Order: sequence, then structure tokens, then C-alpha cells
Amino acid sequence: MAFQKPWIKEIGHGTKYGIIPTRISVFGNTVRPYWYSPNGMIPGKGMQFYISGGGFISKKYFSIDFQPEINIAQNLRYQGSTVLLNVFPNGENPERFGDEFYTRIGLGQSKIVGKLGAFELGLSNRNLWWGPGQWNALTFSNNAPGFFHGVLGTHRPAKTFFGSFEFQMISGFPESKKYHTYQDSVLNSRSRIKPNRNRYLNALNFSISPKWISGLSIGAARTVQTFTDSVSVKNFIDIFPVFWGVTKQSVGSDLVGKSDRGRDQQITVFFRQVIPKAGLEFYGEFGRRDHALNMRDLILSPAHSRAYLLGFNKLFQLPNLKLIQIRGEMTQQSQSVNWIVRAASTTPWHTNGTIGGFTSWDQAMGVGLGMGSNAQMLEISLVEDLNKLGLYLERKAPFADFYDTADLAKNGYEPWIDFTAGPVFDHQWKNLIFSGRMLFTYASNYYWSQELGSQKNVDFPQKNNLFSTSTQVNLIYLFNK
Repeated sequence: MAFQKPWIKEIGHGTKYGIIPTRISVFGNTVRPYWYSPNGMIPGKGMQFYISGGGFISKKYFSIDFQPEINIAQNLRYQGSTVLLNVFPNGENPERFGDEFYTRIGLGQSKIVGKLGAFELGLSNRNLWWGPGQWNALTFSNNAPGFFHGVLGTHRPAKTFFGSFEFQMISGFPESKKYHTYQDSVLNSRSRIKPNRNRYLNALNFSISPKWISGLSIGAARTVQTFTDSVSVKNFIDIFPVFWGVTKQSVGSDLVGKSDRGRDQQITVFFRQVIPKAGLEFYGEFGRRDHALNMRDLILSPAHSRAYLLGFNKLFQLPNLKLIQIRGEMTQQSQSVNWIVRAASTTPWHTNGTIGGFTSWDQAMGVGLGMGSNAQMLEISLVEDLNKLGLYLERKAPFADFYDTADLAKNGYEPWIDFTAGPVFDHQWKNLIFSGRMLFTYASNYYWSQELGSQKNVDFPQKNNLFSTSTQVNLIYLFNK
């Protein structure tokens, strides 16, 4: 069954307006949160409700989308950290989003732009997704709520003599930290919480698809965030720090003067190769969050402060026009082994000692797995148009960086590993699209609590394996009549 267009009506003179499909999502997490919480939802325990919808009007040279969102979550207490003191604050990832029900109303996926050919300029609150990832992205994904920003870029590929290209540059103001790090008041009083200062973010993404290599796309992205009160409108680099130098020798220290005026950067490079005849695509993304001192430093230590992801998508045609889809992805955020010998290299992806985390509304704007966490995902499904029936498998190592830097293995503690599996089901009935999955997670050595180790009955009192479920239901209604 082909995807149906939203309800659209022509006024005349090329002007159109219509209704954006309404989306309703219901999530339910038992025992503990599950990491997947897209488009403004939070990783919280209990039930959660999300709704988004609206309308649009467009003409040749402009378009206005108004698509607000509402999120309500139970946000219940759960068994969390008692041992991660001074680890979470740099990433600004709270265990719980306040002490009561969580409620947020925002502009959601709203956007207003002027257009000229393939290019656009305007204001937006939409989520961005940069890079080729299916479940995660090293720079921007839909893990955190969108934030208000100006945008200049392409809204479709721009054709040239060498192929096509796309780019997007944004400048905006991510929402800063609002909630305590822990669920325990004593831990909160001892944690290194940074001042709640407003942040400014500038980011640039560029990709090309050369016509000489069919199906190939390559690109790069850079994000730089700093404190709003350290930006001078008279200084070009303050306003557009993505054009700042990329080595420490070219720009000096990350800190400027004595005003704690930091600039936190991330740079990624990525590729995606599609082979239509084989029903195959594969991709990768590699990023660094810290400046190299110079080119020699980059060549000798390319894995310093790095993260990467690799993935694929393969389709097998069946005689009845249905497809078997096998897709997978691995995301690695924990540091390479050079943290052992290199100073100040023990903070994982999306973190910075001065600015804090690469977050909006206290959630990571890119990888949503958690600070320094690694994961491997695999899905096998039977697909026909928008209909899908399959099995999802996942292995996740939460906060793997902390396990290494705290040297827990030396003290006899085994890693904390989450094993997740469950069915996925998507189906379209006329104007209604249903998407759901029910996942079962077995946490082995939850927060590294177990009977072995020299710190038994001190930091890790007993072995603790947890079983939890995460149920996710999405309904999309298409106004096409």
C-alpha cells in the first residue's frame, strides 16, 4: 500500500495549504527507562503521551509549517545511580526530569522559510538529522526536542556539473540544564554542577554525490557551541565559529582569557553507498570532539576523543513482491585505549569540561544511548509497502567509559550489559498508520552491582540483574480527503 499524501488544497496562483498528518505516541517503560525517546519524549519510567500535528501553507518562494507538540510523562522514580558521582554532570544528562509529572509544550517541527531554487533561508524549530545513521547520528538526531534556530541551506539536492550537493548551516540556542543530575539529594549536593548559562550553537553540514560514482554520498559536519554571554556580534568568528581553525595551534587554547569563554566543537565525516541492483546500502560516520594540536597530532593519535558508527540495510526480494529486510548498526562512543596515556581524554562523546553536554532540554542532540555508551542493533523484518513484521535485537554497554576510567575490571567487576529483544509491527489501514514494538530488556550487572570485587558491600553491595519492558505505539492519521 503506497504512502498517501496529506490533505492539500490549492488556493490559486500556486498557493497551497493543507493539514500535516497527526501523530500520537504512547510509550510505557517498566522498572527503568529505555534509551529510545524520540521527538521530545524523555527516557523516563512509566507511561508517556506525545501528540504532534498542524498545518502548512506554501508558494513557490516560501513555506510555513506550524506543527506544535505536547508531551506528558509520568516520570516515576526508579533504581538509579549511587556510584556515578562526578561523571554525569559534564554531560548534563539527568537521571530523572524533575520530581513530578513531566509536561512540555513546544513549537515542535514548525518552520518558516523563503525559497529560491534548491536553497532556503528562514527560522525553524525542527529536529535535524545529519549523517547516514538509521538509529543514531553523531551530530544531530531526533533524540532531543528541537530548538529555535536560523537556517540557511538546501531543501533538496542542488545539481551541478559534478553531480549534486546539499548543505545546511544553522545558528541557534539550545535549552540549557534545568534538572538535578541524580535522584538523591545528597549526591546532588556533592556533584560538580556547572552554572546554568545560556548557550549559542553554530553548525554546518555539507555532502556531495559525485555523478561518476553512482549511489555514493560523502560529507562532513561541524558543530561549535559556546556561552551566549561570550559572543560579540562585532566578531565574525563569534557568530560563525564553524569557520574557526580546526587545530589548537591555529586558534590557541579552547579557553579564551579568564572568563570561562569556551568553545566546544565536534567534527564528523561520513559516507553512504547505495547499490540499488543488490538492494544494499552501507554507511559509516566518524567524529572527533577535541581539537588536535596539529596535523602531526591528528596522524599519530586519530582515535583520541573519537566516536563512530557503522551500519547497513539489505533487501531480499520474495516472489510475492514482499521483501525481507535485514538492517543493522553499531555505535561506539567510549574512548579508545589512548585515554590511559593521554591527559584530559577521559570524557566521552557529547561532553566538554567547560560548556557541558551537547544537549537540548537536557537530552543529547545526537546519540541518545547515554554518556560513553556503546550499542549494536539488528532488525530482521518482512516488509510490504509500509507494512512490516519483524524482530529487533540489541546489545548495549551503558556508560562503558566509566567502567574503563574507574578501572572497575581491575577490582573484579564485570561490565553492565543490556540485552534487548522484541517484535516490531507496522501497518497501514487506509488513513491510519500504526507502528509499534514491545521490547524486553535483561540488564546483567545493573550499575555493575555484583558479588565479586574488592569493593563488595561498599560501592556495589550485591549482584543486581533487572528485567524490564518497553512498549512503544505510534499512530499517524493522514488527512487526505
